[in-house]
Amino acid sequence: MKKILVSVKVLLLCSFFSFSILSAQKHEQVIKDYVNSEKTFQKINPELKAFTIVNVDPSASLKGDVVGIQQTINGIPVFGSSANVLIREGKVLSFADSFIKTYPSRVKGKQNTMKSSLVAEAAKKFNGLPTFKDREGKEEPLKTNLVYFAKGGELILGYQFNVEEKGTSNVWNLIISSDDGSVLYQENTTLSCNFHDGAFEHLPTELPEAGQNTQSTALPAYVKPESNTPNKNFVLAPDNASYNVLAFPVEAPTFGSRTLINNPWDLTASPEGWHSDGTNHYTITRGNNAFAYTDEANTNTAQFSPDGGAARAFDFPLDITLSQQNYTSAAVTNLFYTTNKMHDVFYKFGFTESARNYQTNNFTNGGAGNDPVLAEARDGSGLNNANFNPGADGTSGRMQMFLFVPNGVRYLYYNSPTSYVSRTPVATTANFGPQLIGNPPVTGNLALSTPADACTAVAAGSLTGKIAVVTAATCGFAVKTKNLQNAGAIGVIQYHPASDQPVGMGGTDNTITIPTIMVGKSEGEFLVNELTNGVVSNATLKTDAVYKDASLDNGIISHEYGHGISNRLTGTGSSCLSYSTSNEQMGEGWSDFFALMVTNRPGDNASVPRAIGTFTGGEAVNGAGIRPARYSPDFAVNNYTYGRTNGMKVNGSILGIAITVPDVHSIGFIWATMLWDLNWKYVEKYGYNSNVLANPNSGSARVLQLVMDALKLQPCNPSFVQGRDAILAADQARIGGEDKCMIWRVFAKRGLGVNAAPGGLNGLYIGANQPAPDLNDQVQDFTIPAECGVLGVNETASDSKGISIYPNPVKTEFTIKTPSGMDLSGITTVSIYDFTGKLVTSEKINLNKQTTVNVNTLLNGVYMVKISGNDIDYSQKIIVSK
Repeated sequence: MKKILVSVKVLLLCSFFSFSILSAQKHEQVIKDYVNSEKTFQKINPELKAFTIVNVDPSASLKGDVVGIQQTINGIPVFGSSANVLIREGKVLSFADSFIKTYPSRVKGKQNTMKSSLVAEAAKKFNGLPTFKDREGKEEPLKTNLVYFAKGGELILGYQFNVEEKGTSNVWNLIISSDDGSVLYQENTTLSCNFHDGAFEHLPTELPEAGQNTQSTALPAYVKPESNTPNKNFVLAPDNASYNVLAFPVEAPTFGSRTLINNPWDLTASPEGWHSDGTNHYTITRGNNAFAYTDEANTNTAQFSPDGGAARAFDFPLDITLSQQNYTSAAVTNLFYTTNKMHDVFYKFGFTESARNYQTNNFTNGGAGNDPVLAEARDGSGLNNANFNPGADGTSGRMQMFLFVPNGVRYLYYNSPTSYVSRTPVATTANFGPQLIGNPPVTGNLALSTPADACTAVAAGSLTGKIAVVTAATCGFAVKTKNLQNAGAIGVIQYHPASDQPVGMGGTDNTITIPTIMVGKSEGEFLVNELTNGVVSNATLKTDAVYKDASLDNGIISHEYGHGISNRLTGTGSSCLSYSTSNEQMGEGWSDFFALMVTNRPGDNASVPRAIGTFTGGEAVNGAGIRPARYSPDFAVNNYTYGRTNGMKVNGSILGIAITVPDVHSIGFIWATMLWDLNWKYVEKYGYNSNVLANPNSGSARVLQLVMDALKLQPCNPSFVQGRDAILAADQARIGGEDKCMIWRVFAKRGLGVNAAPGGLNGLYIGANQPAPDLNDQVQDFTIPAECGVLGVNETASDSKGISIYPNPVKTEFTIKTPSGMDLSGITTVSIYDFTGKLVTSEKINLNKQTTVNVNTLLNGVYMVKISGNDIDYSQKIIVSK
């Protein structure tokens, strides 16, 4: 029967491909006709109009086909130059492109017989493996693509390939010159999400890489193949299964209890359930959409997956007050449930096989297949974080969930002198070496290192049995600890050279066997001074804290899976959300938005602020979370606007070279703020439902569908403006632009109005703390199109009689200008309303004596000023921008 099943599937697959070829050929001519007639393409070189169709995604919601095309020169793809085209009934409805439109000054490069050695050398430069692992953990040779890369007005022929960096979560997308192997482009495709305040900050003198934390090793995962007998529709019947999990919309253990649920899959999205891939039936947390397991040893291979037995009953105990070893099966089960649930929910909103979703078996519905999400619980490569590597279609996405150290944990206890005992310094731990949580305390006398920074060898035996105290400056954290360990130290206290707030310590060294903590500058300098003066002091490194497990936080899991959605749907589905190409990369924003939408609670409304990461941060459900503000349309809670993306930058490193890059988490937060505002406007108009699948006509479902459709219509590496325009285009395609003005008002409220502009989009500057002009030139604007019928920021009422308010935008005060001859006697009332119409301040003045009004207490945002008096009835919008 197995052979019959395969034969039938092959026939169906061939039938699908035949249809796809015909469909692509039909669309190709439509696009050619459009490009040759469109004004923006009429003046460009005909060679720059060449393209190949790379994907066709039939979209029910957009009522047409979303056709992905790749610009080519001499038949070779031009990296990053593509377009997404919406075609309906043989007509182009939307065309969003990133084509190069100026012919290069030179096209250079040729294929090299030494390609293998050039690729190997580049991989070595990035500390990469010469092979990559498939989802079974098997090594395969690096695969390369031939591309042209635009640089300095030239097109350079290159080899594109991915490299896994040893000992870290990093996967580099590289393009090297086919002539000499020089690196033309590098992008770390692993999206690290900073799900913990200060978790991955960098010292001015130290730019640590992601570290490794050696934890206990669990049992290897295993598989139980079963019958492959097909049913009459050539789809295997789902295997019954039950799961005791934090079921949507419960966000985390602090938000609600677990529920024992049966067969929770959607048969449209997962026709064979969650435990079959069309060939095998599994009794562990593995199936067509996802494979969930622990990877505490940081090998990127499965260690342990819980087994539900023949009944597939995944009901395991959970007590988060105990150490994580007591509930491993429950945590991995929850990770498996949430990953699959994200697959099924977003399948219904268009993240299907033809849209490059994550599935082993694509059931002849398009896409590459063989790419389930590999969900790694308790990943050993770090702490206090989570990440996702989306991979191109046909390559598994890899989700890595870490353990979190609770906020406010104490690690350093002084035993003597007596005057020290009352000190309670704040401290953080390193990602490398043994953790203090779950391990015995370490007690010893404190001692200084020679040399003082421990960046070079420390005399052997000089620190035997001692806890070393050392500055965290100058070189890598792990380098210092290894040198101190070699000198006999049993523990290390590093102190921040510039701040009293210690930070997380990255680094990689599997040979480190002693714990390391960091304290602040003042505490470190106090210890150095005391030890220099001969004070003998004794301390213990320990903690009674218990880790928080990110695999129990559905908000974080949903956020990570969201990276796969946004990356796979944008542009060509790979390397089209790169911060170095577009410093307005909004990936973190879409991920937050998706997480918020699937954890919406019954009874929530616009007045309920939402935070991200409260559980892993040890906060209450109404805590502040890890973003600059909580999500809310209320400017009193969240007053961030597009203009505040200016200056959002951080320091990082590539191969040890310091760089300045966009702060993608804060920038993405502003994009998510706009989407969250949009959500509540849709709810206001169409109604609320916490379950986005319950009613497709609810505002909750409509806005999620809109955002998903817009992802498919936007170009590769979009700006905020292009992201907004894609949402407007999706609204136009779906319902003829019925909600256009509502959409415009939402975006204009946050500064993404008609005249908003992104400026330059370069996102990578060599050197730390660079001015980075392209990260500071965004222009916000609060106006909306005239046809939407609401006053723009610079418009005034028709009966203004020469009255005006200036300056606008306003910083701390504005002046009311009145024409000569106007009756200004009596009392004039100046009332200021926020964007929702709520009165925020009112002042009575005499315009003969006072013409300025102080707004210093107002938050940044858009307000309406109404001036009423004997001869005055005037209104004007103002922007408060401090």
